[in-house]
Amino acid sequence: MNRRTQSKSELKEKKENFIHNFSTALQQMSEMVCVVLVEPEIQGNIGAVARLLRNAGLHDLRIVNGPEIDDEALARSMGGKDILLSASRFTSFRESVADCTVVAATSSEQTLSDRKFRRLPVTPWDFWNIHSPGKEKIALVFGREADGLRNTEIEICNAFIHIPGNPEYPVYNLSHAVSIILYEMLKHLPESDPNIPDPATGEEMELINSKIQEIMRKYGYPDYKMQNSLIMIRRILARSAITESEFYKLMGILRFVLAPWSENNEVDS
Repeated sequence: MNRRTQSKSELKEKKENFIHNFSTALQQMSEMVCVVLVEPEIQGNIGAVARLLRNAGLHDLRIVNGPEIDDEALARSMGGKDILLSASRFTSFRESVADCTVVAATSSEQTLSDRKFRRLPVTPWDFWNIHSPGKEKIALVFGREADGLRNTEIEICNAFIHIPGNPEYPVYNLSHAVSIILYEMLKHLPESDPNIPDPATGEEMELINSKIQEIMRKYGYPDYKMQNSLIMIRRILARSAITESEFYKLMGILRFVLAPWSENNEVDS
């Protein structure tokens, strides 16, 4: 009887510890992940996505050029009505993700060719292995129900998620795709760890990209290769999850490379 009571007590303690650690990590993560809907068309999907954010412990829903919310969206949102009604509205996709370090496009289309790197995919599982939720500011971007994200929008992103499916019909419903990716996020939710170093911010990552572009121009890198190369570099940097300390070291190196083009020794690129 004693051993049985002790066993139940241990199980209860483990459960309470798990709930505490999970809740703490969830609270920390909730400020660091947003869901962005680009020109959503179906009210039911918009409402269902708001409900999913509530399920996942998130609250930051952003809508780019979406319709006014109607009764169907409100009905589908259930416990996420407040999230739906307080969703941020944008007319520019770029502005909607300006504060994010990792901007992850989602699409049913993919390529396995290294040359067509805009749509080189990772699965939701692999994405959360690379970008552990809780420290980096992450935007999960979902496109139009009819035709998804445009190439110009994907170029702004520095990560690309593809959910595996039947090759004959790989297109998931918008809210279903959101649920799969958020479920994988919760599976990867770490216990809160104050010793994890702070990552570089989205603004700092763009400063790195800007310096690299400046170097490429100074050294005569061909203009026709510039855009694709910068997109590739942006995605490599996003996967590397650069810390704040690493950002300053890398910027120091890039400034050193640019030193020959200082004001006193200007050379035409």
